[in-house]
Amino acid sequence: MKIGMMLGFEDSIKTLTTIAREAERAGINSLYTVDAGRSATITAAAVINATSKAQVGTYIVNAYAREPWMTGLEARDLNEISDGRFILGVGTGNLHFNDLYMGIDSYRAKAKMRDFMEIVRLVVSGRAAERVRYQGDTHRIRWRATWNPTTPIPPVYMAASGPNMVRLAGEVSDGVGVGIMSSVEFVRDVVTPNAQAGAEAAGRDPKALLFPTAATVSVNRDVEAARNSSRAAICKLYHPIPHPYYDSQLRQMGFSEFADQATHLMPAGKLREAMALVPDEVIDRMTITGNVAQCVKRIEEYAGVADELILARTGQRNDTHTMTDYEDLFQLISECAV
Repeated sequence: MKIGMMLGFEDSIKTLTTIAREAERAGINSLYTVDAGRSATITAAAVINATSKAQVGTYIVNAYAREPWMTGLEARDLNEISDGRFILGVGTGNLHFNDLYMGIDSYRAKAKMRDFMEIVRLVVSGRAAERVRYQGDTHRIRWRATWNPTTPIPPVYMAASGPNMVRLAGEVSDGVGVGIMSSVEFVRDVVTPNAQAGAEAAGRDPKALLFPTAATVSVNRDVEAARNSSRAAICKLYHPIPHPYYDSQLRQMGFSEFADQATHLMPAGKLREAMALVPDEVIDRMTITGNVAQCVKRIEEYAGVADELILARTGQRNDTHTMTDYEDLFQLISECAV
């Protein structure tokens, strides 16, 4: 199992690239940026420039904020400047925030993502002068590339959580992106068989699908402090409104009572009350939490289930907002990287 790391929430791009360089020195396999507070593709370019060996990808770009043709072109360019190190991850983004931030109606997400993924995969692999044609319900393309793409062609992952979207990801992607709060059981028993069934129905090899999985990592020498940070991070997925994907994952794993409580408390700003209700089992099964040794053991549980585990660091109460905050994480990476 490969070890990756999620970036994109740092206070500056300089900090982000410094972390990327240090993670590469620690042995990280891959570094992923996100469409959130920053642009995933712009920050991916910065990370590519700051590194030389690690794969660099997006986890994820928001399909509702982009057009598939331009997304494919950006992936081609990023793959070229990285000498073939790039991975494109695409998803719908937070459907509630799409409306709040951009006024975009995320209606018919499955139909849109089918078209989007088909076009992007055609664009990233399109050869010079080769006709690219696709007519879908939501998107279409009539295009010819002006030069051949850099090889290897970047894989295109699709982020998915609900059963219908997971099955679609199996049909149209190279890898099903799962995260950021996924238990081993959820990936193994729910996501993998559903995605592989989608691939098989589409006439594709289900065993060729990859399963990159993101996980929140709260690592601290003070174990109880690490657990409190995980409690807060879980609750914040419900503020200012519940994140639909992580709410869905909690419910699919049997934690509907807590999901209902967080849905009521967090939009009202009652973080302390919500934290007190987080079941220990949620922390133990759906996050990687503890000191370095404990986190190493938790990561090992994903081996053979996830092809790649993408670590998303959870901030700690004693953070100094310097590189010192990342020392335990780099140690963890060093012990787990292969």
